[in-house]
Amino acid sequence: MKKVLILLSIIVLWSSSIYASEMNSLLEQNFKIVKVETIKFERKAYKIFTLKNGKNIYLCLTQIDRITGFDRTECIKP
Repeated sequence: MKKVLILLSIIVLWSSSIYASEMNSLLEQNFKIVKVETIKFERKAYKIFTLKNGKNIYLCLTQIDRITGFDRTECIKP
C-alpha cells in the first residue's frame, strides 16, 4: 500500500511539473521519497514529501486548492 501511495504521488507530481519543478529537480538528483503526509483543510490540502539522498534530507510542501488544483510546491532543507 505504501509503495502504491508513493507511486501515485510521483505520477501526480510529474503531471503538475509546472508547480513542482524544484521537487522534480531533486528527484532527478536521485533523491527518493521516503515519507508522504497529507493535511486537509476546508478549501486547501497540503502534501508533505520527505526526500532523502544519503544524509541529505529535503521537505517539499505541495499546496492543493480545492477549486484550482495544484497551487505551488516549495522545498526546504531543514
